[in-house]
Amino acid sequence: MDRIRNAVTRARHERDKVTPSQEAAANAVAAAARPEPRAPSHDYDFAPAECDFNNFGKHRIIANEQDPVLNAYRVLRTRVLQKMEANNWRTLAVVSPGSGAGKTVTAINLAIAIGSKSGSRATLIDLDFYRPSVARYLGLKDFPSVLDYFEGNKELREIALRPELPDVLVLANERVTRRGAELLTSARADQLIDTAVNGFSSRVVIFDMSPLLGCDDTIAFLPKVDCVLLVAASGDTRVDELKEAKRVLGQTNILGTVLNKAPAAFMPNQYY
Repeated sequence: MDRIRNAVTRARHERDKVTPSQEAAANAVAAAARPEPRAPSHDYDFAPAECDFNNFGKHRIIANEQDPVLNAYRVLRTRVLQKMEANNWRTLAVVSPGSGAGKTVTAINLAIAIGSKSGSRATLIDLDFYRPSVARYLGLKDFPSVLDYFEGNKELREIALRPELPDVLVLANERVTRRGAELLTSARADQLIDTAVNGFSSRVVIFDMSPLLGCDDTIAFLPKVDCVLLVAASGDTRVDELKEAKRVLGQTNILGTVLNKAPAAFMPNQYY
């Protein structure tokens, strides 16, 4: 017992001999070893938006948890998230060679499927400046346009909407512009991506883009995104269009290709 008491006494004596400079150095080492706290993302008070669920079926948009379409998009969601997370990708452009392939429907339903997964916020941004359709398909009314942001009239937090959907944010648009390529290569486009990913705490940011072969908007924007999901329509998209789209996307990470509007008889796993 005396030996233990003596050892404790010696330890206290040695501790008391530590100089202020030694103590400061030790504290500095300890502070450096501690991980820096991560800056919290902004939790904006996003404006709510009502959807017109009565027209979801007409536009082939997922309406509820019992919707049979949801399972197909959950499979797509899982494959998309797995590949994006494996490559540390956060931004996805949904494109098609031409119009009418169903890229907007795919973008919306994929966002809903991702948002329905716990802890996975999807931000959907309509950057199709020739035929914007996200707001029309969702039935949104009296909403600010993403063009208001690009033109400097509003900030991003003012145009981001929280519709009546699982954890999904929408930046919608209903106006047409022929200055798309100019806007999408501007510094505000970079700020849009950074804020949507980090400021809005998005697991995935989905951009609904103009058709690849119809204008240069999408081509101008693609270098800013991590990857692309290419949508083709069975019976509508021609082989030569797909080949040209593949050539245009030569320097872009192609996440995969979705065959839309395929006859049910051609689909596997009909039991499910």
